[in-house]
Amino acid sequence: MIAAAQVFEQHRSRLFGLAYRMLGMRCEAEEVVQDAYLRWHQAASSETQCPVAFLVTITTRICLDRLRELKQSREQYFGPWLPEPIVEDEAPSPEAQHELAEDVSIAFLAVLERLAPEERAVFLLHEVFDYDYDEVAEMVGKSEAACRQIVCRARPRVRESRARYVVTVESRERLLKKFFAAVTSGDRKAVCPW
Repeated sequence: MIAAAQVFEQHRSRLFGLAYRMLGMRCEAEEVVQDAYLRWHQAASSETQCPVAFLVTITTRICLDRLRELKQSREQYFGPWLPEPIVEDEAPSPEAQHELAEDVSIAFLAVLERLAPEERAVFLLHEVFDYDYDEVAEMVGKSEAACRQIVCRARPRVRESRARYVVTVESRERLLKKFFAAVTSGDRKAVCPW
C-alpha cells in the first residue's frame, strides 16, 4: 500500500492538471484527484502494468462523469444563474474629482491652443463625442470628406508641443464650462463655435 501511495504522489500534479483542464474549476479538480486516489488504492496491485495509464484513464473517466453531472444540474436548475451584483454607491472622492477636472482642463487647454474653433468643434465631436463623420458634417455644415481631413490634420496638431493660438484665461474658463456642460448633458450643439 505504501508503494501504491508513492506511485500516486509521483503523478498527483499531472492528474490535477488534467482534471483542471477538463473541468476548469480548482475545487472540482481536487475532488476528482481524491476520487482517483481512492480508486487507485482499491485497484492497486502488482498486476497493473502501467500505473500512469491507469491513473490518467481513471481521472479522465471521473472528469467525464462529473461533466455529465454538471450539465444535468445546469439543465434542471431553476434559480438565478449568477449571484446578484453588488452595487456600490461609491462616488469618487473630492480629491479624485478635482484631479480629473484638472486633467480635463489641461487637455482642453491643449486643444484650445492648438486648434482653430472650427477644427476644435470637428475634432471634439468626432474624437470625444464619438460621432460619425456624416453626423459631424451635418452639424458643422461641411462635407464628410472635409471633416475627415480636418480631424486628420488636427490629431498631429494636438500632439505638438507648441501652441498656435493665445488663449486668455477668461475665454478658456468660458469654453471649458461650455465643454463640461456639453459633456454632461450630451448636447453636441454646445461644442460648435457658432
